[in-house]
Amino acid sequence: MAGGKETPRQKMIGMMYLVLTALLALNVSNAVLEKFAIIDSTLTDLIGENNNKNESKLKSINDSKSDDNKVKVAKEKAAQVRELTKKTLVALDDYKNKMKTEPDGKKIEGEELVLNTVRAEELMLDSKKPEYGQGYEKTLNSFVIELNKIMGLKVPFQKLTKNATDYEAFKNSVHHQGKSFLEFSFEGTPTMGAIATISQMQTEVLEYEGVALDTLFNQAEGVQVKFDKTVPMVRPERSILVAGQEYKADLFIAAAASGENPEMFFNNAPVPIETDAGTGIKMGKIKFRANASTFGKDGLAEMSYKVKINLKGKPFEDVIKYKVAKPVAKFESESANLLYQKCGFEASVTVQGLEEASGISLKAPADQGTVTPLGPGKFVIFPTKGQIDVTVYVNGSPIETKQFKTKPVPTPQAQLIAGSAPYDAKVGVPTGTKIVKLVPGGLPDDFKRLYPKDANYRIVSMSVIVSGKGKKDLNSGTIDLDQVGARPGDNVAIFNVKVARTTWDPNDRDDEPVLSNMETSFYLKR
Repeated sequence: MAGGKETPRQKMIGMMYLVLTALLALNVSNAVLEKFAIIDSTLTDLIGENNNKNESKLKSINDSKSDDNKVKVAKEKAAQVRELTKKTLVALDDYKNKMKTEPDGKKIEGEELVLNTVRAEELMLDSKKPEYGQGYEKTLNSFVIELNKIMGLKVPFQKLTKNATDYEAFKNSVHHQGKSFLEFSFEGTPTMGAIATISQMQTEVLEYEGVALDTLFNQAEGVQVKFDKTVPMVRPERSILVAGQEYKADLFIAAAASGENPEMFFNNAPVPIETDAGTGIKMGKIKFRANASTFGKDGLAEMSYKVKINLKGKPFEDVIKYKVAKPVAKFESESANLLYQKCGFEASVTVQGLEEASGISLKAPADQGTVTPLGPGKFVIFPTKGQIDVTVYVNGSPIETKQFKTKPVPTPQAQLIAGSAPYDAKVGVPTGTKIVKLVPGGLPDDFKRLYPKDANYRIVSMSVIVSGKGKKDLNSGTIDLDQVGARPGDNVAIFNVKVARTTWDPNDRDDEPVLSNMETSFYLKR
């Protein structure tokens, strides 16, 4: 027997064949010959079944869609094995047909064939024409030799042409000692037994072929990826759309093999792999900050990166293309075009296409002013010169520099309050008034509205002269008429007025007091 994975049916038939062969050696009655006819019929059916099975195995190998070189080699070898087997089976059928024909060409059929005891031996052991029997042996030996050449296995297939001593049942038989393969197979063997012998050999040829095809199938399967996880995927034409724009996407099935452990790379660097909780699919995690040094007229830069997945020793590679839009910073503030020196400009900054504002930062030259962050996307720009250049950064990368022209701080105008009412120069300070105040006023409405924290002026010192009576210095804008000696009919001149301004400053520091042009005068009504 050829060995390998025999079915119970094959084992039973083989055992029956050996038993009948042993009975022949004991010269059992012709009833044994009839049993050989039954055995041959069963073997013929088995030959057909195994032939169909091996044809299906070949188809399974050829059905592989992989373009891996190992699969291609397996397909080529499988075709060669199948062709070799078919050729060998045809050759063995010719020997069986020859045994069913007399030397004169007459067919031996029916009971005559069953009871014929000489034709096979005459044919296969003819000393005058040994080439026929030798051709049969050569056919079997050539099959094994060619099969081993095709397969190139470390453990080759063993020869089929065994002597009597190669069989466990006959190795100690005195009757068969020294018999060659042909002598053991056909000496004293009735024709029907010889035919069954060749049929048995055909089953062994098919068994060898089955083992070879199974081996090639396993080799092809070794590089196949068994996808057992699938999930619907959508690949949109674009990820950001404007309201009213048409949405387009490709819908397809993504598949993965849960039992495999792929290696994944981003630009030749390995990436961490995690199993997605929802799908059970192993996914490589790619994360990087998109950037570009040059942009086209449309504000876009064509970028790409390489990916590779090693699965069962085979690399799957691709180049992924994407576009980077030139980031445009927007300062969302009414006062963006109206900056004043030494005034805090509260700016809300966004970058087109950037959903998370925490990565935005601003910087300005130290000699032009300062930038103070308030929160994600919120800043205070405090210019100190006629122009401040503010550079916008996204995650540490500069994207744009905005130039802001600034105006000098508005100069306050002098306003007098006599008692509790504004001073009227036409009537003077009403009799009985004790206090007159000089207050900064006349500031532009947009400045007071847009910069309320920077529009708070106050007088820190000033000098007054009452009708030539001498100068008095005060440390505020409040004038106590009795203390300065003012009487009804007197004129009071105000000069050397210094003002200070409370600015937007995290430390609540005031602006440096400066002289103003708030010199004025008033008189007391008689």
